[in-house]
Amino acid sequence: MILVERRLTPVARVAAPTPGRYVLAFAAAIGGLAISFLFGAFPVLVGLFSAVVLLLSFLSGARQDPYQRMMAYPLVIVLSMVLLINFGPITWTIAALVGCAVLGMTLGRGLRAARQGTEVLPDPPTDPLAVPGRTVATWAIGKDRFEEIDPEGEKLDELLAQLSGNFSALSLRRGPARLDAVGFAPDAVEVYVTDDVESAEWHTLLPAGQTMLGGQSTAVGSPDQAKGESLRRAQVAARYFAVTGSRSRDVTWSASRRAG
Repeated sequence: MILVERRLTPVARVAAPTPGRYVLAFAAAIGGLAISFLFGAFPVLVGLFSAVVLLLSFLSGARQDPYQRMMAYPLVIVLSMVLLINFGPITWTIAALVGCAVLGMTLGRGLRAARQGTEVLPDPPTDPLAVPGRTVATWAIGKDRFEEIDPEGEKLDELLAQLSGNFSALSLRRGPARLDAVGFAPDAVEVYVTDDVESAEWHTLLPAGQTMLGGQSTAVGSPDQAKGESLRRAQVAARYFAVTGSRSRDVTWSASRRAG
């Protein structure tokens, strides 16, 4: 059984450039070079700058990270500015740079698609009932979902500390029991626990300074929660649940009903 973090959503496969795209890319590079030479650009200057753009745009096109792939665009702009400042009349040299950038990015995309290969769908999520005595943690970052069995307490602390914005929910399952932690902003984490996901009976983690009295949540002392207290209480609850599958008695809960 794999106990390390694994991805539940497949990586989108990169579509390789079509033959027509290759033809257009080569035509752009050849046409740009021809235009530059036709209008009197220096062959050595054009060849040197075009080779640099071709190489670096190819390397950037082969990158998986979209931000790294964008490096070719500022490169063309910077080199174009150098040419315009130092060789003002030879503006047609820019056509060669743009054409070589298009060719390099196309060739790089082809390499990136070949490296990735065919898309492989990951195994389905683990059924918590099929792994008794184990805690299954699942979380999502954007559209990507991840899973880990029996995560360490430090890993739970780290995940809870990131709850907000793009990453807003963490779920722990241990048999029929479940804990959900939802983050809306830093240090604004809400935690819900149930002993059985088939039941509508849930318990909500109360903020610091509140307790249950006669079935009602009552403030005790100052209602203000110290900075970081929401996160700390969520971490206490998650760590305890990950080991026992039940609610921690070191924090306060209120009974509630919630659709599973």
